[in-house]
Amino acid sequence: MGTMARHKCPPLSFFLLLVFVRTSLGEDVENNTSIEIPERQATVFEDVSSAKVFIESTDIAVVGFFVNLETPEFEHFNTIVKNHPEWDYGTSSTKEVLKHFKIKSNTITIFRKADNFRDDFVVNENPELNAATLYRYLTINELRLVTDYNPMNAIGLMASKVQVHLLFFTHKDVAKNDEIVKELREAANDLRGKVVFVKIDVGMKGNQKIMGLFKLRKPDLPLLAIYDTDGERKHTLVPDDITAERVKTFCLNFLSGNDADGSGTKDTKTEL
Repeated sequence: MGTMARHKCPPLSFFLLLVFVRTSLGEDVENNTSIEIPERQATVFEDVSSAKVFIESTDIAVVGFFVNLETPEFEHFNTIVKNHPEWDYGTSSTKEVLKHFKIKSNTITIFRKADNFRDDFVVNENPELNAATLYRYLTINELRLVTDYNPMNAIGLMASKVQVHLLFFTHKDVAKNDEIVKELREAANDLRGKVVFVKIDVGMKGNQKIMGLFKLRKPDLPLLAIYDTDGERKHTLVPDDITAERVKTFCLNFLSGNDADGSGTKDTKTEL
């Protein structure tokens, strides 16, 4: 079965902001201001156009299509929306929208930009659905334009129909991590459906093994490696200036079977 990070949600629905105001008389006045945090809600689509714009605007769109709102799955979906801000959510029960997306019964759908992926979690085909199973489903399928690798989304990575993966090996001490990821996102957007981009922090437990598969050492980082999950080819990009154009050239050369702008090794099949 096939599956956004945003701002960290406060643990309470509201908090008290204590403002100390110095008056003109030199007195300290304590003002208790109660600020209520709005409850998260999914974006509601009333027409096909608004649904398409939303889906295209984000790496991962999680959309609840509901023929019937008076159901447990509607509550489970809203529980995920309220408690997990890492994804962007939409919802619709409009007949025009349901017809366009070929929805016949309550369905929770993932639209994934990285590999042009859509997966429908049809509720009446999955009677075990609850908030916990829905969260697991989304986590497994969390692939972004540049995905932060972890053991859960490794399942989704290997299940992707895109067989060529570009790996960015790095660690927290690399000075230009954010700049490199920005360049990778630009390249990934142009190579959607052809190459999946993955960021691997070798400082995380277990990720050193993946680095070893490419015969890399921590002093070699940051470094890019590309491989075919259905074959034996894998190549690395020498760690000079990493730009979107250079990354695209590297990937397109690999896709066409060339070795340009990288040092290649032929080895046994590599799996994350």
